[in-house]
Amino acid sequence: MADKKEGRRADDMSAEEVKQFWHGFCERKGIDAGTRARGDAKIDEDPDYWADQTMMRLLDMVST
Repeated sequence: MADKKEGRRADDMSAEEVKQFWHGFCERKGIDAGTRARGDAKIDEDPDYWADQTMMRLLDMVST
C-alpha cells in the first residue's frame, strides 16, 4: 500500500483533485464552460465541503 502523506487522510482530496472530478463530470454531461467556471469558484471557496458532495449537487448550486 502507498505511504500516506503526513497529516493527510487517505480519503482527503485537494481542490485540484475535486476540480478534476468536476471537469470530467462536466465533459460527460456536456456542461457549458460558464457553469464549469462557476463550479470551479465554488470548489475554491470550500474544497473540503465539495469533496464530500455529489457533482449533481454542485451543478444544482451553480445552475440556479
